[in-house]
Parts: sequence; structure tokens; C-alpha cells
Amino acid sequence: MINFYDKNRFISKSTLARLADVSPRTFRRYLATRRPILDAMGISPKAQKLPPQAVRYICEDYCIDLPPELQDQEALSKSPLFRNFLRMLQQRQPLY
Repeated sequence: MINFYDKNRFISKSTLARLADVSPRTFRRYLATRRPILDAMGISPKAQKLPPQAVRYICEDYCIDLPPELQDQEALSKSPLFRNFLRMLQQRQPLY
């Protein structure tokens, strides 16, 4: 899935851990390994919510698919890739 990040939405670390299907402790340990990159973005180790640029990096690095409610719906609906995907699903014949 391609994520269309909402450039105004901050997402909590616990939400990202849940979406990655790992425990919050495991997710914190993963973030500790990415500390230099997050420091360069200006992200404090104690931050509870992560800004969009950090969410984008983490989702791409950890292969997290954001659910539609956490994405920019306008960008998603205008995407040619998304439109082609919907068209392909509509043309597909049922399996039964």
C-alpha cells in the first residue's frame, strides 16, 4: 500500500507501534536505533507524538501501512495509482 501522509497530522508512538503490530517497548527500542536520524529532524526522544516527516520516515523504514483514516484523503483520491487500482478492482470478476 502507498501511504499518502497527511502533512498536518501528528501520530503517537503508541499508535505506530500498534500499526506495526509490535509492543510499545519494542517500538521504542527500534526508535533508539534511529536516534541520529530523528535528532536531525529535531525530534526529542521523549516526544509522545511524532510530526509528519518523522511518521513518513518511520512508515517507510519499518514498512507500516497507515489506515485510510490516518492518510490525506484528498491526495489519496486524486492519485492516479489509486484510481487505477480501484478501476482494476471494479473490473475483476468474482471468484465464486
